[in-house]
Amino acid sequence: MVRYVALLALVLWVGVMVNETSWIRPAQLAGLACGAVLLVSLTALKFLGPPPHAFFSRAAIVGVMLAVAIFSRYSGRTAPVAINLVLGIVLLGWYARE
Repeated sequence: MVRYVALLALVLWVGVMVNETSWIRPAQLAGLACGAVLLVSLTALKFLGPPPHAFFSRAAIVGVMLAVAIFSRYSGRTAPVAINLVLGIVLLGWYARE
């Protein structure tokens, strides 16, 4: 169940990043919330059952994605969103192999 919550949060976050424009501020907040849910879900998976493969790598990628999302939100730049899209696709690739 927690894996599906994490996957749903990741898919929603990638969807928000794809449709991100400078005039949709609430969508950016929803993306940040999805990132936080994803990080909490990964941590819960670590302690509730068998840990996901490459847990530390996944958590580090989510942390970098959150940092980039916060930077792009408060700097007003949308260029770092491409970095997050690539990292999001990498995470989706891990979920596709599970």
